[in-house]
Amino acid sequence: MEWLISLIKEYFGLSFLIGLLCVGAFIYLIVWTVKAYYKIKKIDTLPCEKHSDKLDSLVYIASKIEHFPCAEHKEKINEHDSRHSNIQSSISSINTSISYMQKSIDSIAQSLQSNNKIVVDPFTQSHSPLSITPMGYEMMERINGYEMFENNWLRIQYLIDENSESKNPYDIQQFCIEQAVVYPNKFLKDSELDKVKMDAYTTGSSLASYMRVFAVLARDRYFEENNIDVMDVDKYSPKI
Repeated sequence: MEWLISLIKEYFGLSFLIGLLCVGAFIYLIVWTVKAYYKIKKIDTLPCEKHSDKLDSLVYIASKIEHFPCAEHKEKINEHDSRHSNIQSSISSINTSISYMQKSIDSIAQSLQSNNKIVVDPFTQSHSPLSITPMGYEMMERINGYEMFENNWLRIQYLIDENSESKNPYDIQQFCIEQAVVYPNKFLKDSELDKVKMDAYTTGSSLASYMRVFAVLARDRYFEENNIDVMDVDKYSPKI
């Protein structure tokens, strides 16, 4: 570097060297200033990736906090939801009971129309606890009803466990009867139910009479597996 400076002094003079150094310094200053300007501008306008992610997270959390109910309001909302669920369950139970009564009335009306006299259910005895008559057992043998019941027992058991509001014997018996009569498809598959309907059509009996037999089988099986005495039905009956 020194030999280059000496060469310039010798041929061009000291003033040329000074001017050349000043021009180089000026160019360097301009380049440095431009670079510094763009760096500052970038920092001011764009957060770094790490800070940007954190900022986005904070903005998202802040927007959600506005919609969170306080603890008191949340408790009231949960209480309201629980009441709504209980009301819906009660309404469903009432609708089932009404439907059962309608089907029972229809069954009696069908008997009156056919025979001009009141005919008791041929397949179950009405005294408590409800039981199957000899004609009921004969009917179950004829339609292969015991196999139908066994094929569907697990889902019937689940139906009782999950939906029977009370666990006393009378209420379980009533639940089985109402569900079987109003919703026979909960106790039997469609193909099995078609077979039962065909037999009911042939004998002139109501479908409700058939389903009461399945209800009694379900009650007895449930009582047996849960160590409940069937005679306890009378103990909890509101009529006694």
